[in-house]
Amino acid sequence: MNTTTTLASSLQKYMEQYREKWPFSGTVLIARQGEIIHLGAYGSASLEHRVPHRRNTRFGIWSISKSFAAMAIMLLAGQNKLQLDGLASQYIPEMKAFGDITIRQLLNHRSGLPNMTSLPEYNGNYNKWPMGKEEFFELLTKHLPHGVPGERFSYNNSGYYLLGLIVEAVSGLSYSQFLQTFILGPLEMKNTGLLTGQAVIQDLASAYHSSGNTPIPAEYVDTSSVGAAGGMYSTVEDLLKWDQSFYESSLLPKSQNEDMLRDESAPYGLGWFLDRRNGHRRMYHGGAYHGFRTELHRYPEEKLTVIVLSNYNFIPVTAIADSLADIALGHAAVIPQFPPACSLPSGHFQQLAGTYEGYGCRAVVGENENGYYFIWNNKELNPIYPVSDTEFHHCHFLWTYHFKQADDGKWSFLGMSKIEGEHP
Repeated sequence: MNTTTTLASSLQKYMEQYREKWPFSGTVLIARQGEIIHLGAYGSASLEHRVPHRRNTRFGIWSISKSFAAMAIMLLAGQNKLQLDGLASQYIPEMKAFGDITIRQLLNHRSGLPNMTSLPEYNGNYNKWPMGKEEFFELLTKHLPHGVPGERFSYNNSGYYLLGLIVEAVSGLSYSQFLQTFILGPLEMKNTGLLTGQAVIQDLASAYHSSGNTPIPAEYVDTSSVGAAGGMYSTVEDLLKWDQSFYESSLLPKSQNEDMLRDESAPYGLGWFLDRRNGHRRMYHGGAYHGFRTELHRYPEEKLTVIVLSNYNFIPVTAIADSLADIALGHAAVIPQFPPACSLPSGHFQQLAGTYEGYGCRAVVGENENGYYFIWNNKELNPIYPVSDTEFHHCHFLWTYHFKQADDGKWSFLGMSKIEGEHP
């Protein structure tokens, strides 16, 4: 066997062994220098209609969409239609209420704006309805800034939603039209677009959460409420075209491409996370929200691409992408196992049990004859078992959950605060 054939066999074997131990539904692509080494489609695009995944199954890619929004801004900057260090309020007058925030600060998550998807009103109501500019600012003005512009990195969907509005204001096109005209069309990404909620998207997978160990339909979200921050869909092969466009400088001159991806001292460039993993330079983005989980990892020095798209909310796609990259880069990758259970000190779980609320979400933690559990948003049952005094693992899926106790003795779970006096 040649090296590529051997690697393809190793990648396929890993996915087969993974699926023997853990559930997986979605598509996977690994490529080197643009040549596909492994492309696999596993599980169901629609459980209701018994439709299997195929290589052209489309998925909501959520925050991978940010890399497209950043490119749209860079294209307009290249046309001298805006300045990255210009104020956002120059194009969106409503932004004057939030101070002097630059377009670059929106791009690299240093705006200090409230993160809309962490706001209770967003998760409780706004994400269920079409959301335009008026509704967006109606929501944002209810909350104080979370920081001083430029002061620190804080991942923020509000900033990228705003970037879509800026693209529309500067170009005179809808965001969807701009994407199609200047990015998707030139790259022949025919299976990629913006989910507006106003059209049927053929070959789009259905999205699922879980209750117990059974998939259930994901909670509804109107994708217009996400916009440029995460509202796109795509396929593994179209995302490979997207990845390759950066090597080929298909849309931007090489110098501008490097501007998006060059600063390894920061956690985030312009539309991409930047780091080194096992000594290898990496730029990547993931997406996760209401059923879809996605990862696009690029290792530019090796010209390695790893893409994992799933329509199961309970699939740890980041860990899968990391393992597949490890195999392709010559490192060891093992199939994860359930961690061993531990016994809790007498009376300790009673401190953890109760109702936790935050971000417009709710988790009820309790115990019954079958063991420990939490119920998410009054709907999704998650059976769990302890692996330490504060860490629990799902009984069926590869997920861990952490309880934290503050200095004042109060407990939090999944970032949510415990409501005193409420018990299951």
